[in-house]
Amino acid sequence: MYSFNIYVSGVVQGVGFRPFIKRIALKSGVYGYVQNLGGGEVLIHLEGDKISIRKFFRLFKYEKPPPAEVSLIKVYIDKLKGYRDFKILKSGSQKIVKSMIPPDIGICRECIKEIDSDTRWRRYPFNSCAWCGPRFSMMYKIPYDRENTSMIMFPLCRKCSEEYSDVNNIRRFHAQGISCPECGPSLWLTYRDGMKIDIDDPIREAAKLIDEGYIVGIKGLGGFHIACRADDDEVLNRLRVRKMRPYKPFALMALSINIVKRFAEVDDEAEKLLESPQRPILLLPLKDSSKISRYVAPGLAHIGVMLPYTGIHYLLLKDTREKYLIMTSGNYYGKPMEIDNKSAIKRIGEIVDYFLLHNRNIVNRVDDSVIRFSNGRPTFLRRGRGYAPKWIKIPNKLPYNVIAFGAELQNTGAIGFDDKIILTQYIGDVDDYDALNDLDKYLNWFVTTYGLNPGDSILVIDKHPKYGSTLLGVRWSNEYGSKLIKIQHHVAHGYSILAEYGMRRGIIISIDGAGYGDDGNVWGGEVLSIYEDGSYERIGHLEYYKMLGGDLATIYPVRMLFSIISEAVDSEYAYDYIFKNGYLEYLRNINELNFLKELFNMESIYTSSLGRALDAYSALLKICGYRSYEGEPAMKLEAFSYGGSIIKELLNTVDINPVNSSKVIEIKEFFIKSLDIIKNGLYSKRDLAYTFQYILGYKLASIAVDKARELGEKYIYISGGAAVNDIILKGVEDYADKNNIILRTHRLVPPGDGGISLGQVYYISYLHI
Repeated sequence: MYSFNIYVSGVVQGVGFRPFIKRIALKSGVYGYVQNLGGGEVLIHLEGDKISIRKFFRLFKYEKPPPAEVSLIKVYIDKLKGYRDFKILKSGSQKIVKSMIPPDIGICRECIKEIDSDTRWRRYPFNSCAWCGPRFSMMYKIPYDRENTSMIMFPLCRKCSEEYSDVNNIRRFHAQGISCPECGPSLWLTYRDGMKIDIDDPIREAAKLIDEGYIVGIKGLGGFHIACRADDDEVLNRLRVRKMRPYKPFALMALSINIVKRFAEVDDEAEKLLESPQRPILLLPLKDSSKISRYVAPGLAHIGVMLPYTGIHYLLLKDTREKYLIMTSGNYYGKPMEIDNKSAIKRIGEIVDYFLLHNRNIVNRVDDSVIRFSNGRPTFLRRGRGYAPKWIKIPNKLPYNVIAFGAELQNTGAIGFDDKIILTQYIGDVDDYDALNDLDKYLNWFVTTYGLNPGDSILVIDKHPKYGSTLLGVRWSNEYGSKLIKIQHHVAHGYSILAEYGMRRGIIISIDGAGYGDDGNVWGGEVLSIYEDGSYERIGHLEYYKMLGGDLATIYPVRMLFSIISEAVDSEYAYDYIFKNGYLEYLRNINELNFLKELFNMESIYTSSLGRALDAYSALLKICGYRSYEGEPAMKLEAFSYGGSIIKELLNTVDINPVNSSKVIEIKEFFIKSLDIIKNGLYSKRDLAYTFQYILGYKLASIAVDKARELGEKYIYISGGAAVNDIILKGVEDYADKNNIILRTHRLVPPGDGGISLGQVYYISYLHI
């Protein structure tokens, strides 16, 4: 007889793992027990002969529950204790190895079948099993047991209790979140002020109201959504006015893949992502605009679509006429998504006409994940439900525990220990007080959950002195006496993608809207070389231009256009061009143009931002002259460019010249050439837009590739918010391919600021403080 203690980590809590272990133990004839431990891992004590233990491990390999992910197994020989059965023990508090917190999992096919059946789960919106349902969003603490979740308020009825105890019930044996109409959460419909409407089937009535043109707030899994018809211009306009969201695109939810295919292009890879257990929002090319209101995603070529991931969503869509709806975040302008009934009624009651509410507490806010295809590769725009808070492994152990506070916009925080980095779910823009409080809350939650001591940890912040996340890190440092380290924004982007690939050095193109630079200017169009000792070199960047009026230049991109034309010729020429060619509508008033001329001749903030260059070109072509949401001018420029071609005669109008120790990409001549082309109609604006973006990628790649060849590197990397642009990526990849260099892009976290905290933690792995 043999005896072993086996410690298993990964996604092994909340996925039916312990019931699975008991079943295969009984099948193979081994004895002992299985137990959740406090660190999120599972302990298996195994006793048996050689044949039964071999059978156990064979079944372990081939019969794991679909959502389970095993990242590490440690096996130790133990003394025989003489067990004669196999039990699931009550969860323990000891922490041997740390494990992943289970993310939320979209409703499985089996649970949907039961909702549609004549069983007791018929039309039950909270149906779930060991393979699906809420996890992280309803957890107060680990281990993932019912008493540690918001399901503690719903004791199991006799039937559910019997199934929970039945080892042969694969989907419900020891499934912590199960319930039925007799014992589970309930759902009701209210007016916008919270007054309950007495009705037999709230979901069916909500669907009817939506079909009639009303807007309904829906409490879901990780927060509230706002739902309405997606095919009605009047309804969409009403929602935009109420939500103070004039142009930012709305996401859709459709009942099935076949419904999505009515209005969007869906290939095999897209279908696989949409139907995955994570159920992300996926950006897809719009196929039939007649099916969708023109106000869903104004000026864009793609729409965000997801499939239902709870029974609530499934039943609602099934009961609507068209089987697809707007399903956008339920939040007040600039605020985090609502998770509490009372707060939702108070804050978004003026946006919606009705509420569909339930009484299961949402413990942790988790926004929907968003993915797009960038030059053919799936790329995160937002990492939330379904993916967070799974960790990322790095090739070597961190010398210290680390807490990172991320960036200002699209924020995530992160913690790091051993060889693992865990990002929080998407937090949002922490220039908002409530979002900043969320960052504080969830960093505390992860620090407590994984047993980190902030006083003994390294804290990492962005170099920008006024970011909310930076100030929060400073506060933590003062409170706990922790060592505080600052890292430049674009360098953190570089470390972020190196962490994904487990690399210690690399040449990185780091491109976005803004980051506080080492020289006090605003960076954003950078080529960096990161070395194994943790040092880095800025080997190239876009030419500096004045940001006239600072942040106002991001809202009114004609200010950047004025700056670039003034730099290329002079401010008088820029004034005349803006005045005579119909750009005044993109400024607040005519006096502002006079002010810009004066401002150009004064001291100002300089930027090398690729994002600002894209904004300026978008304004030049009159695609977008006012930014109502982050990235809007650049996004609309990219969308406008689809179907365009490269104007080869313009490839040499963007020069690269050495300035000090860097190579500088100069774009002003391209702008001036564009003025003549637009005036004379030599080429289409679509071709101009396409060419400008392609050239930016091509020239950035030339600097990166030259350095890679000099250092004998096989790869270059790209990161930053603009690293999702199809056309820029094509320019980069074309130049890299021509020189037999491989371009690596993000796969695990967003290239934008949602991935910054990963790079901040990874940077500490280089240090020996």
